[in-house]
Amino acid sequence: MLLSELGFFQKFFGYLTDENGNVSTYQSGGGDGAFSDWRHFVWIILVILLSVGLYRLFRKYPKAGKITVTVLLASLFSVRFVNQIIRAIIGAEVPAWKAFPFHLCTIMTFLLPIVYFFKLNKLKNIVYVLSMMGGIITIIVGDYFEDSFMTFSTLEGMSAHSILFIVPLIEIALGNFKLEYKNIWQIFVGMLVLLGWAALANEVFFRGYSNNYMYLKSNGLPGNIGGDYYFLIYVVIFIVMINIIFGIPTVYRYYRKKAH
Repeated sequence: MLLSELGFFQKFFGYLTDENGNVSTYQSGGGDGAFSDWRHFVWIILVILLSVGLYRLFRKYPKAGKITVTVLLASLFSVRFVNQIIRAIIGAEVPAWKAFPFHLCTIMTFLLPIVYFFKLNKLKNIVYVLSMMGGIITIIVGDYFEDSFMTFSTLEGMSAHSILFIVPLIEIALGNFKLEYKNIWQIFVGMLVLLGWAALANEVFFRGYSNNYMYLKSNGLPGNIGGDYYFLIYVVIFIVMINIIFGIPTVYRYYRKKAH
């Protein structure tokens, strides 16, 4: 069947097999890419508006906030879990257990709900902050706009990364989580563990495959920024982002306390 003959649901939900046996979602082309496609700007603005709006709303209505977080994280986990199983079964992941999470954001889509529902409070700081970081980076990079037709996989990815950023903010609004510089060391430890996990996948579990988990083996930055020294750019981005995430609420609390 020609791609032009595919129906909407086949394009939206389906996976296609090319002449080499590779299985992937429908790719239409025709998108303008990050920071050129109007949809990228809409996504950024929408996430900002939702973040500010929901934060303020749920400070006033904490019960509604708790219900919202529960629904969002239950949906995030179940949809991603089913999606990864399907990808393993149909051969979109080769070998099948590549469907297991090894990238930062994929890991967080599972860890964030687990930490929340099982009340693993000692892991909150690490998981919440790395979830926010992964969400922010993906929203900025905007990998979803190379195609004019947006598949279920694309929309699921966009919603998942939005949830990774928004849910910790709601938890802050509810008073269940607080960003404090004294805990920043935990994020460095958590990131080192994830880097080790990704390195194991790249060099041991899937050695011989074209893997680039956590973008450790080759440059994952737009335009090959940094060249062969891309990892140093990763470090700079990490340090800048972690200081923004911890710095904004710290400065806000300082001036709020000073004003009173």
